[in-house]
Amino acid sequence: MLRLTIFKKILIITLLLSLLPLLASSIILLLNLESIKTRLTSEIAETVDIQASESLQMRAQHVADSISDFLHKCESDLLFLSGSSLDRPTLLNFYMTRSSEVWERRGTIDSPGEIRELIPLYYSIAMIDRTGRERIVIRNGRFLAQNELRNVSRPAGTDFKSEDYFQRIRSLRQGEIYVSHLTGFHVSKQEQLAGARDPESAYDGATYHGVIRFGTPLFDRKGRFDGMVVISLDHRHLMEFTQHIDPGRNFSTVFPSYKSGNYAFLFDDEGWIITHPKYWDIRGLDKNGRLIPPYTEHSSRADIDTGRIPFNLNQAGFIHPNYPVVAAEVRKQRSGFVDITNVGGAKKIMAYVPILYDTGDYSRYGVFGGVTIGFQVDQFHDAARKGIGLINSQLDKHRRRSGIIILLTALLAALSAWILSQGISRPLLQLTAGARKLAEGDTHDRVEVTSSDEIGELASTFNFMADELESRKNKLLATLDELRGSRLEIIDERNFKASILESISSAIVTFSPQGLLTSINATGRKFLGSGITIDMHFKDVFLGWGDMAERIDRALGTYSGYGREPFVIDRGAGLIYFEVGFFPIGTDGIKGLTVTMRNETEKEKLREEMTRLDRLASLGKLSAGIAHEVRNPLTGISLLLDDLHDRAATGSDDQIMIKKALTEIERVERLINALLNYSSPPRADFRTSDLNVVVNDTILLMRRPCERQRVFLVLDAGDIPLFRIDPEKIKQALINIIKNALEALPDGGEIRVASRESGGQAVIIVADNGPGIQEADLPLIFEPFFTRKGAGTGLGLSITQRIIEEHHGMIRVESAAGTGTRFVIELPLGGL
Repeated sequence: MLRLTIFKKILIITLLLSLLPLLASSIILLLNLESIKTRLTSEIAETVDIQASESLQMRAQHVADSISDFLHKCESDLLFLSGSSLDRPTLLNFYMTRSSEVWERRGTIDSPGEIRELIPLYYSIAMIDRTGRERIVIRNGRFLAQNELRNVSRPAGTDFKSEDYFQRIRSLRQGEIYVSHLTGFHVSKQEQLAGARDPESAYDGATYHGVIRFGTPLFDRKGRFDGMVVISLDHRHLMEFTQHIDPGRNFSTVFPSYKSGNYAFLFDDEGWIITHPKYWDIRGLDKNGRLIPPYTEHSSRADIDTGRIPFNLNQAGFIHPNYPVVAAEVRKQRSGFVDITNVGGAKKIMAYVPILYDTGDYSRYGVFGGVTIGFQVDQFHDAARKGIGLINSQLDKHRRRSGIIILLTALLAALSAWILSQGISRPLLQLTAGARKLAEGDTHDRVEVTSSDEIGELASTFNFMADELESRKNKLLATLDELRGSRLEIIDERNFKASILESISSAIVTFSPQGLLTSINATGRKFLGSGITIDMHFKDVFLGWGDMAERIDRALGTYSGYGREPFVIDRGAGLIYFEVGFFPIGTDGIKGLTVTMRNETEKEKLREEMTRLDRLASLGKLSAGIAHEVRNPLTGISLLLDDLHDRAATGSDDQIMIKKALTEIERVERLINALLNYSSPPRADFRTSDLNVVVNDTILLMRRPCERQRVFLVLDAGDIPLFRIDPEKIKQALINIIKNALEALPDGGEIRVASRESGGQAVIIVADNGPGIQEADLPLIFEPFFTRKGAGTGLGLSITQRIIEEHHGMIRVESAAGTGTRFVIELPLGGL
């Protein structure tokens, strides 16, 4: 039997007491590190996925906005051309001045090159007569000869042998626009590749040539159909919006990589792809003008091998179920991102955004189609994988060094364990907290580095990774801000000249010598209505405007009657006062007539309001004087009657008569108080308040009287922001209106109170279903002392009107006998 000495026992016990806790703590620490590594891996990957997906969606939104603006610009070009003189010089000038840059590949796969050149926006511009015969056509920078012109009234006579745009445009009214879907002959896979292995290396292959046609009808002076103007947008300019997008590190490229999945494409509202690196995916026609069917799970092997398989997202669920989902979401005008696997097998995240556009056939869903930008999933995680690799490397180093420390510090393990745990656990907790904040989106927080060991290196690596994420995020945001700023500058420059005329407060309308409308500014459309169109006759423009048409006819026919003159008309909302002017264009008006209209209604109302305020001020002074003179003797009479009432025998006729006299004196006292309150109202105490709270308090106050009278009091409160009001005065105004409504419903009924925000105004509506107000009484209800009630003072609504005017607001009443009454109060949300 082995005999242990005290030295050996102490040595063994010391070693056990020192090594066991050290080994146990080391094992626990390593397990915690593995857990933290797993959490870091998951949180970093999730954060990178979210940031990259949102970045793709913001970029797709920018492209969608640019395409929407581009399509509306094409409409503006068409309307401008239709209103111009359609001669050869004008058409050629229009054709040459509408151009944009196209970035294309040149050379070969062994000697690649690229070029940027300006090409016309429109493939062709055509003027077509009423029979469908082309009269003038400009294409490829030249006018077509007479023997090249065709009759397009039949689809077989069109460029692509099946277009029906002549019949579609002919059915439109003046000023309406027809916009076609993309039309062009399909390019097969063999035609594009031309022997190359993929689209990126197909320098010598065929390219897709297609158009989107914009057309509008023309009418002669008698309003008869006289032909049409058609401009055909070159498909290459539509390709420019997506062809050069590289969602990876390069941001843009002359031709995208289909195999990587990092590219963008467009599809229309029917689900057809209309721009794509693979031209055989784009919708197209065969040589006979028939639309080639989309790629489905039933497509033949021959069609697949030859590439006669244009892509329609509605039919692509067999490739990935999210393709039809994206098409459906875009038609609902929704944006987002999904996981997708394309035909080439690339797994990617695809962001999609609708292109808002509602002209012609596109009004069905309100979208032209959608923009999608895809990015390969694996590339999202490059930065995360680097960080995780660094973490794993540092953890491996830490394990090896921990073993060496355990062997070298066996006798001092307890002290070393304490130092080691403190040196490891604290930085790791900080690292965990920093990773959690990073996952929550806080990229500004950093882990404090207090050592230069492996944990310090791990913290430094984490900080470096956080710096990289924040830097890339800031760069993306800065790039988007620059793009947004450039877009706004272009729009501002384009609209600068038009905004000058549109900003004039007077209506400016010009007519040709034949009486046809040639121009109208925004104020003119506001006065005359949005349905006014160019080339409309002045009698139609001023239909329902009294003798305005006769005045214009006299000025055009006799070349006289020029100058400014007043004009008053009732358009259904009361009298409107205008100052109209008639001025010749050219010498003696041989080039037409300019008509100006300035609304003077506000000035007229201001004059009437000043007259009313002067009258009310005089009435207030008179009321205050009468009230003060009457109150003193009335008080004496009341005291004397009180004394007589006390002396009279109980139950006697004298006591009853005195009591009735005191009641009438109290009513006179209330009238005097009302007069004093009207003539000397308390100063308003404006403060920031919640209008809905005031309305609710008023409803609670009036609910009991309404219930006693069997009147339902209903409240419909909308969202209204806080603004400055006098709550007590607003409550007084509402009580006055609700009391009047209650008195109009002696046999029960309903009073509805609603509040909402509309156009920078807080609106309160009080409506009842009572007998209404006689039409003759409506102009008088806000006048002091006007009442149809035997016991009323006639001051309630007058005080209410003054309270609303103190708040710089408006109050109006809508009523008719037998239809109920509706009071509308409008209070400005700012300015007090």
